[in-house]
Amino acid sequence: MNKKAQLNWVRLPLENLENCRELGGYETGNGSQTKWHTFLRADNMANINEEEIEFLRDYGIKTVIDLRGDDETSIHRNPLSNEDFCTYHNIPLAVQPVSELNADVVETMGDFYVSVLEESKTIKEVFDVIAESDGGLVFHCMAGKDRTGLIAMLLLGLVGVSKKDIVSNYEVTYTNLESFQNIKGLPTRIPESYLYSSRDYILMAYNHIMDHYHSIESYLLEKDISQENIDKIKDKFIL
Repeated sequence: MNKKAQLNWVRLPLENLENCRELGGYETGNGSQTKWHTFLRADNMANINEEEIEFLRDYGIKTVIDLRGDDETSIHRNPLSNEDFCTYHNIPLAVQPVSELNADVVETMGDFYVSVLEESKTIKEVFDVIAESDGGLVFHCMAGKDRTGLIAMLLLGLVGVSKKDIVSNYEVTYTNLESFQNIKGLPTRIPESYLYSSRDYILMAYNHIMDHYHSIESYLLEKDISQENIDKIKDKFIL
């Protein structure tokens, strides 16, 4: 057993992942705290090595949700998809291939986030997998910013983490990624402004949910996620 893997990490010590972070340690709406070793958010995992795979196993990861589309996974395969210690799910979250994003498709990344929240057909599948998962779970896309950021926002908001903490969690992404242009697999045609984790982007998504659904839980119910599965996720995530 890797002793480091038994510790609680805000950002996991994995050299080949720039943006692999815990969702544990946040204050929840009932005055408790989110559990550690339960949910990790990450970027492109295609380059992790055997030592890092072993670390994730020892950290307790048993489920992987890959939010990328076929255009990304066919080129940058997640090596955890072949591991026996975890179950791999490829559930594309974006409405259109990320490689096709440009200013003609969405004006800002905030608009992209709202379109995913309203038009994605796979949010229910993602949350049903989360509800039925055992042990630790990691979800990821390419940069670990947009699709991953939305799922992180929904998970944190579901258990009553404050808007301030949700926004702060999102903004850390750009600090962790020294240069988005150097991330392997990112489409070269994406406008530079899309690559920043501006608080305005995630606030647009968060405020859209609050304005139209009044809570994260109501939004998830509207997406046909059962109350039973919502309660399972809460039980998993809150100390």
